[in-house]
Amino acid sequence: MTDLGTRPGRALRRAAPALLGYAAVRALGLLTLALWSAARDKSAYTLLTARWDALWYTRVAELGYGYEVRLPNGDVHSNLAFFPLLPWLERLLSALTPLSYADAGFVVSLLASLAAAWGVFAVTDHVYGGRAGVCAVLLWAVLPVGIVQSMAYSESLFTALAAWSLYAVLTGRWVTAGLLASLAGLTRPVGLAVVAAVWATGAEAFLRERRDRHETTTTAGDQAGRETTTVVGAREQSEAATAACEQEPGGEIATVAREQDRSKAATVACERDRSRPEGPSSGRNRSAADAGGARAVGHAPETGTASLSGRAPDAKGARPPSHSPGVGKSGGTRVRRALGMALAPLGTAAYVLWVGHRTGKGPLGYLDVQAGWRNGFDGGYAFARFVGDKFTSFPSALAGAGLIVGVALIIWLYVICVRQGQPLPLLVYAGVVTALALCASSYFGSKPRLLMPAFPLLLPLALALARARTRRSAAVVAAVAVASALYGAFWLNGSGPP
Repeated sequence: MTDLGTRPGRALRRAAPALLGYAAVRALGLLTLALWSAARDKSAYTLLTARWDALWYTRVAELGYGYEVRLPNGDVHSNLAFFPLLPWLERLLSALTPLSYADAGFVVSLLASLAAAWGVFAVTDHVYGGRAGVCAVLLWAVLPVGIVQSMAYSESLFTALAAWSLYAVLTGRWVTAGLLASLAGLTRPVGLAVVAAVWATGAEAFLRERRDRHETTTTAGDQAGRETTTVVGAREQSEAATAACEQEPGGEIATVAREQDRSKAATVACERDRSRPEGPSSGRNRSAADAGGARAVGHAPETGTASLSGRAPDAKGARPPSHSPGVGKSGGTRVRRALGMALAPLGTAAYVLWVGHRTGKGPLGYLDVQAGWRNGFDGGYAFARFVGDKFTSFPSALAGAGLIVGVALIIWLYVICVRQGQPLPLLVYAGVVTALALCASSYFGSKPRLLMPAFPLLLPLALALARARTRRSAAVVAAVAVASALYGAFWLNGSGPP
């Protein structure tokens, strides 16, 4: 199991196969892009660093906020729509090195993509085991829009922060989880998904502890009642024997002896009740809490996940999912959890409130900025109309059918994630990312890119690959990697990512 808390070197060695495989896939994609672009007299590096959103981030890094473009139709494209963490890092790296802002953005994205791959591995390794972790990283690398991971965009940086925040939640490092969630909130609007995962898991842990305390109190009350009943019964028998003795001449000595024997028996029964272990429910809850506490400080053994679920790893190295992240009975654990939950939304809240102050429109000012880009949340109405319009002619109807199949596949994968019992933070995070991507009225060509951080959706496929034979899994990944590299080169040289 990946454990950065005590053995970061060992954790890096464990993740090495996944990181090497990821680097190989991304190198194939970049090489294919370079060859394709050269054949079309285009610069692959320009496509990666100086087009679309990359230009907006570079302008923020160089000139700060305040730049906007007014379109003939009245729309206003303001750079306030772009969250600040990536431009800050571009400016910092450019100040410390001879790199330009565009070069710095490219370097940040490359490093962040490796950190994201390691985070995806760490989460999957913790939940399902190392073999599934390697497969999850490779699947994330070979996504059709995987070339974006190597662009000067914020997706790789966000995914890295989100993945490591989720890992911190799963291992009970609440303050770390809150800090990383706050940084994710400074990277993209979808940082709300990480905040939701931290809050949902923290609230569930508080409720579980409250239920466990209630069950413990109930068990203690039942035990005390049994002891009282035993003592009262012994006293009643003694009184009955005394009354019989008064009616039977010469029976005082025998009565006293019987009374002493009964008193000793009652004492032995009370001691036996005290030494009797707690009931099954209380014992099970306490062991789960102890296991959660061990994971919280990073000392859980390799089989910790299986011990929590009651099942051992399967023959192919895929473990059943782990639950009860960071649950402990100590007051310190509860304080750290509350602190992490308080830290999580600060990044998003700070930037949104600053934009509202900057625009003079209050807390909702950021929504007005997004409206200038025709971005908003309409529950998927605009996307449904976009898909429906594809069926007005035959060629476009095929694209509409493909979109419907793609959305159905995403929903099906999420249902499988739920049925496989993924931990709560992964389900909440993936659900919010998916909902924001599919139900927003943003440019529809962006939706595959917006879904890229939802890596938990890939875990069912990663488990299937992990359980297959190595040769078959390698062949599947290699074939998909080639297809992804070709599509990425074609995409960037054509319409490209908006």
